[in-house]
Amino acid sequence: MAAPAVMIAVGLIVGLVIGAGAAAFLLQPAPVTNTVTSISTSTMVSTSVTTAISTSTLATTITSTSPPSTVTSTQTVSATISGATPLPAPAAVTVSAANTALLVLDYGFCYRMAGCNASIPTMQKIMTSARAAGALVIFTNVPIKELANQTGELVITNAVGPQKFLNTSLAATLQSKGIKNLVITGIAANGALLYTGQEACSRKYNVVVPGDTVVGTDYVVGYVQWQFLNAPGCSNATNVPLSPGHATLSSTSLIKWGP
Repeated sequence: MAAPAVMIAVGLIVGLVIGAGAAAFLLQPAPVTNTVTSISTSTMVSTSVTTAISTSTLATTITSTSPPSTVTSTQTVSATISGATPLPAPAAVTVSAANTALLVLDYGFCYRMAGCNASIPTMQKIMTSARAAGALVIFTNVPIKELANQTGELVITNAVGPQKFLNTSLAATLQSKGIKNLVITGIAANGALLYTGQEACSRKYNVVVPGDTVVGTDYVVGYVQWQFLNAPGCSNATNVPLSPGHATLSSTSLIKWGP
């Protein structure tokens, strides 16, 4: 009886050894072939090239998009813009006092606006000539004493923003007086002057902007006048005098008031 038991035990041991060896063989990693290595190497090279291209593109983008801090001064920007888009010369215009209004916008804030004090004599000149001809003069906000309204002249005090037709009596007043031309001045060049002027163009008024009354930095003054002549609505790129429903750039000495 002992011999068969021993043989069975030996057989079990041999079976376990053979099974373990087979399992180890089956579970070992597959050998890495030259083909796989070649593909991996190619993929790595491709990834490196892509990274290089991305880096190059990024460098180009950064170079071509300079941060604002690289601009040394307002004068530099203004000079660049003026050189690329020169404004035409101010045009001489003659307007009828009977159907023209002078708008004096937001000069109640004159003392706090840079450059405004220097513009007061010019504003006084155009106001005097308009009144002498009998033209309508309209103000927004109570003006400073040097540019004060006279008895009977409308002062709009309920304006809610830079566009002075909004929520005011301006449109109704102009219509009731038969106004066709607007000579527009404004202490905030890129505010009331620009936005009221553009709205006036959209309402088909002939807009005249005396350039020597526009105050602000060189950039703002140039930009606002360029917008009047080139933006949709007021556009009059060659500055044809009194182009119907558009803007004309002029100056106080070139605006004549007819009957």
